[in-house]
Amino acid sequence: MLKMAVAAFVLSLACAAPVLAADEGPAPAPLVQPLPPAEETPGFQAVRPLPAAESPAAPVAAPAVAAPPPPPVAAPVPAAPAMASPPPMPVPPPPPPSSEPGLLPLLVQGGVAALMIAVGALVAGLVGIAAAAAGRRRDEAGRRKSAAATLVIELEARIQAFEAVPVPPNAEAGVSFVSAVVALADLDYGWRAVQASLYLLPERLAGHLAVHYAAVHHVGNFIKGQSFAAGLRMLQANRIGGHPCPDAGTMREAHVELAAAFRGLDKIVMGLKSIS
Repeated sequence: MLKMAVAAFVLSLACAAPVLAADEGPAPAPLVQPLPPAEETPGFQAVRPLPAAESPAAPVAAPAVAAPPPPPVAAPVPAAPAMASPPPMPVPPPPPPSSEPGLLPLLVQGGVAALMIAVGALVAGLVGIAAAAAGRRRDEAGRRKSAAATLVIELEARIQAFEAVPVPPNAEAGVSFVSAVVALADLDYGWRAVQASLYLLPERLAGHLAVHYAAVHHVGNFIKGQSFAAGLRMLQANRIGGHPCPDAGTMREAHVELAAAFRGLDKIVMGLKSIS
């Protein structure tokens, strides 16, 4: 029984030994670090103690120096496949040696430039003159057509007014004849408006128009003068009533002259229509 108890105690000690050793941990580091050996000065003789005083001392272990970590090794880079080198570029031939330009080439270049400027200015001037002439002709054509159209309208109205003039010696138409002739002579607003453009019409056509208007004005002024004279005679005779109009013979002569002024006017109208 005692043997069994001793054996169990020994077995428990054996099992607890590793645990106790792990709990104790590593030995504490000494508080005072040993000094490194001093470098010997050249020519210095250290004083050695007497052999009797020497005592064996335990060798002091030098502190272990940690080895530096190995440098990192770069991963091998796969080599790029070798590419064929491009063929060498052909070397351009050296430019031929150029001589310095003299005064004569500069003069020639200046003369050519001046000639080109003069030719360009001449061409531009000719083009401008041609454009201005074309514009002037276009403007004149427009003014000619406008003048012809105005005269056509007015002459057609004058022809219709002449056909409405009463024919003398109608005793009842004396006052109407005077009024119609005077009104017909004053129907010339279109003729006055185209005076500035009259030179654009053909010369013969413009001449016939001038004669026609002048003749009608002359007849109108003649009739007005005769009517004024008739009014004076009525005043001298102390006649009250009636109308101061010329006598039948005078009105007949005026009508004949008026008919002569309108003769051939239809041909003038046709010529103006061909222009407009």
